[in-house]
Amino acid sequence: MRLNLHRSPLLSKLVLLTAFSLPVNMLVAGETNVSTATSDVSDSGVANLGEQTLLLTGQISSVQSQSFMVPKAGDAWRYQIQWMLPEGSIAEPGQTVVIFDKSQIANQIEQLEASLLRVTAQEQSLSIDLTASVLQAKFDVKQQESELEKSRLDADVPANYIAAKDYAENQFNLMQAGSELSKVEQALKEVLDKQAASKAQLAIERRRAQLELAQALNGLEQLELKAKIKGPVLYGSDPWSNKKFAVGDTVQIGRQIARVPAMEELEVVAWVNEVDVDKLAVGSRVTLRLDSQSAKPFSGSIKNIGRQAQKQPAWGQSNWFKVEVSFAADEDIKIVPGMSVLVSTGAVS
Repeated sequence: MRLNLHRSPLLSKLVLLTAFSLPVNMLVAGETNVSTATSDVSDSGVANLGEQTLLLTGQISSVQSQSFMVPKAGDAWRYQIQWMLPEGSIAEPGQTVVIFDKSQIANQIEQLEASLLRVTAQEQSLSIDLTASVLQAKFDVKQQESELEKSRLDADVPANYIAAKDYAENQFNLMQAGSELSKVEQALKEVLDKQAASKAQLAIERRRAQLELAQALNGLEQLELKAKIKGPVLYGSDPWSNKKFAVGDTVQIGRQIARVPAMEELEVVAWVNEVDVDKLAVGSRVTLRLDSQSAKPFSGSIKNIGRQAQKQPAWGQSNWFKVEVSFAADEDIKIVPGMSVLVSTGAVS
């Protein structure tokens, strides 16, 4: 007799183990990722291992899709999911799909705004003080220039017309006025340099505060993820527990928590265990059955097999290869991204 398995992979495994005691591939704990192999068995109970049917489970996917990752916003490395568009609902372009808790970064924004105001006020206050110092230094220079001019006039009086003592005193006063002018000019230069350096430093601090605030505001916007394409919302799963993410979960940055596949260019994405990958070949025909419409099989073909194995922590220690299947279904079969699919080698029966 021929055993034809089109039901749950778990049921297929149990039937094989209990009825014929034949080895089967590893059944992985998970809703949509299983690979099993079945064999034709003769009436005498001898298995025909040359004709095997490999069973995989996968999902309807789209060549084009948008992933929603936990963003790097602010200083935190984990963010709590505050709200998500219900799974399965159709997201429109521009519609909000995920919102993360914004309280922490909102507090950071308040602190940065206060810091910017403080730096701005400090810049204005110091600018006023430095401007007053510059004006005072310029006044001292003008005053000393007048003293120098007066001393020069006195020193120009010939020694023949005044006493020798007065002439010598006038010459000394001229030298002293010139020295004092040099001092106040140097003081003016130092005040101007200090003013320029202080303004540059405060401008840098103000610019830094502005950039930090702009970055925080941008991070606040990043905590609200919007759809760019139209498609159904599919929640992601924790790679270790295989539990779907939900509102209230705290997830580390970089983790994909949801995706929106496009409604066109659909394909089936399945995973095959490393022990079975050699049994598949690109171009091979396969039979596809939707879990929700199992009575309506349709055909497909393997268009790509991953070259690099990947770990799936929730499924155990085995390695898995990604399998992409193209298909053409009848119009009466309703297909939406995210649907579970059973993939089996061989023609449609």
